[in-house]
Amino acid sequence: MGKPNVLLIVLDTARAQAVYDEEVMPNLNQFAEKSLKFTNAFTTAPWSLPSHSSLFTGEYTSNHRTHADSQHFDPDIDPLAERFRQGGYRTVAFSNNVWISPTFGFDQGFDGYSVGWELFENSTDIVAIAKEYDSTVKRVKALVPELFSIDSPKTIVNALYSNYLRKFYDSGAWLTNRRIRHWLESNSNDEPFFMFVNYLEPHLDYDPPKSHIEEVTPESVEAPSADELNQNAWSYIAGDEDMSDDDFEDLRLLYDAELRYLDKRLGQLFRYLSESGLLDDTVVVVTGDHGENIGDYGLMDHQYCLYDTLLNVPLLAHYPDSISPGIREDLVEIRELYPTLLDIADVESPASTDRNFIRDGAREAVFAEYRVPQPSLDTLREKFGELPQEVLKYDRGLRAVRTQQWKFIEGTDGAKYLFNVDKDPHEQMNVVNMHPDVVSDLEMELNSQLAPISHFDGQSETEMDASVESHLEELGYLQ
Repeated sequence: MGKPNVLLIVLDTARAQAVYDEEVMPNLNQFAEKSLKFTNAFTTAPWSLPSHSSLFTGEYTSNHRTHADSQHFDPDIDPLAERFRQGGYRTVAFSNNVWISPTFGFDQGFDGYSVGWELFENSTDIVAIAKEYDSTVKRVKALVPELFSIDSPKTIVNALYSNYLRKFYDSGAWLTNRRIRHWLESNSNDEPFFMFVNYLEPHLDYDPPKSHIEEVTPESVEAPSADELNQNAWSYIAGDEDMSDDDFEDLRLLYDAELRYLDKRLGQLFRYLSESGLLDDTVVVVTGDHGENIGDYGLMDHQYCLYDTLLNVPLLAHYPDSISPGIREDLVEIRELYPTLLDIADVESPASTDRNFIRDGAREAVFAEYRVPQPSLDTLREKFGELPQEVLKYDRGLRAVRTQQWKFIEGTDGAKYLFNVDKDPHEQMNVVNMHPDVVSDLEMELNSQLAPISHFDGQSETEMDASVESHLEELGYLQ
């Protein structure tokens, strides 16, 4: 038997607790019954850019150095796709998250890279051109040559799709599945493939099809409407928008409905892999890059904290040849997918990242970093004016270490938090002053694994065209 194919699926913004709910994602949980399921898998960072960078390098943020103040992915180590390519694999990516795109360097090692906000590749972005000029005359002069070029039909359709049609139906899952199927049918040869897929459905704004909202809404409750709820995380955090417990309950239903819709698309993908005979010859891993706060801790989105609502992510591994189905509750870091997948595929891995978590067993602790707040508080002030006093604490970096019993978080502002997550899984009671010995031990662990966070100044941002900025704003990122 030759080398297996490898399919790495990231469910962007997926909380483990929601994903593992059979009422929310029945197809994925049915797939989990035939897979190795990890209930205590943790990401290394609470948002997409640093988290995916860890996934593609096996390193913590302080090592790969890709975060809000250093946005271009340019690691010292060969990225995962490059390792697979060197090992004789065809490599292809399908991403719906603009952070995880060639603009930010994530195409390294991939033979092909498809982004979900374009129907056609290799065309000019006329939206970006239009936004670069402040007068109508200048815009027309810049756009006319592009509109009459050989690729103008693709260019125009891409602009219409990206700005008006794409979110009308979903966040890219339908088109992504079509592209995956087309690629697989067009590349059926003897070479194995490594495929990376990012699905974006659970990301703000939550606007799932109405039928899926009804599927997750209890009969005694009126189905919520996405248009009637505030979904601007920053206006809420900045104190510009009040939201009630009922509002957040409705948002959670919409979030679950997004997952329910994505589950439908995953079911279609799994069925195709099975019917085409690919499933048994493919290592399929489904994970998340981070979770989501939906009113938790007074927050929305996935910034400003390192609570388990953001760090605990789903993780399933399926490969009948060498991965036995079951459930594991020991601690796992998703960055260890880098050496694990390379090991299963018999592709050489750097000596510094050689731990196969499926084979080598439990970790004593997992670690996470939030090196730079995103958006910065200065950006929030520019948008919303003076901020409430309780928001000012978010102007800091954070590091965290978690064992099965304890979770320790420290900030660059000197704040320290200790939670007994065995008895207090929702991290509500800070017992840092009650267990000095535990704090001391965990601080030593933290310092042995992660570099200190000394300062952030935002001097190394990636140059972005207007279209990329527009897509980031659409996802709720303030630049």
